[in-house]
Amino acid sequence: METFSRDSNEEVRHRAASDPRLSPASAVRLLDDPHERVRYAAALHPRLPARVMIRLLRDADTAQTAARHPALPVPVMEQMLQRIQPAAPVTPGP
Repeated sequence: METFSRDSNEEVRHRAASDPRLSPASAVRLLDDPHERVRYAAALHPRLPARVMIRLLRDADTAQTAARHPALPVPVMEQMLQRIQPAAPVTPGP
């Protein structure tokens, strides 16, 4: 997989980025690929390090993709939901 992740052909790199046998380091490298679908596949790679996932979640350009990551911990998902839910309206008391 490592060799395929460095191939000049976009399709080959995309397949490498989608393969769970790819090393975490190569998945991180493919996040900077010139082709969007390779970057997207790399952002969803199951062995992507947590620190990288956090960086992707904080970046407005990659947050939506990172939020779809299958290994995102439930507490992180709950935190994300709390941040996007509108605050309950405050009603004045009697």
